[in-house]
Amino acid sequence: MRKSRNLNACISLLENLQSGGSVDPEQKEVVGHVVDELKQIRRKPGMRQDELHESIRNIVEKLVRTFNRRS
Repeated sequence: MRKSRNLNACISLLENLQSGGSVDPEQKEVVGHVVDELKQIRRKPGMRQDELHESIRNIVEKLVRTFNRRS
């Protein structure tokens, strides 16, 4: 239950970021992909820990790469 609640909160925050006017179209697209990946994690409650860590790493790398380009 807690895992879903935390994932739902993350998804909501990212969707708010995506709908705001402070990000460019490329960043919105990447955030959309990240939201999709988080939704996949939410649908797989029995993920192995190494699979979960790999997904989280991919998500963080995408976000860092995208938002560092802006700076």
